[in-house]
Amino acid sequence: MPEIVHNPLIKALIDGNICFSELMTAYGIVIKYADLSSNLYGFVYADPSDTYLLVINNNLNFETQQKVFLHEINHIIFDMPKKSYFIGLDMQHSDFELNADKLAEEIIKDCI
Repeated sequence: MPEIVHNPLIKALIDGNICFSELMTAYGIVIKYADLSSNLYGFVYADPSDTYLLVINNNLNFETQQKVFLHEINHIIFDMPKKSYFIGLDMQHSDFELNADKLAEEIIKDCI
């Protein structure tokens, strides 16, 4: 089982002991669905008030939206505390993007 499942946020998501919206609020995460380009699945933005805006492409199927959500949560947990933001083109091949994809896949696999 991946190490991330020991993170309190991920643990609470998996356990389901708290309402999803209450959990997101507790961690300062606001989720929005938007009609984005087919090349953009989602992104996360940390605003100055320590709130994370997690945007997911509304045009994706539910399974892909779940993976995008977990991918972006990985960025909130691991990447954003170290760096304030990442902006770039073709970043899907960078190590931190590939690691977020891998962890999202492992969490979904372990929860099924």
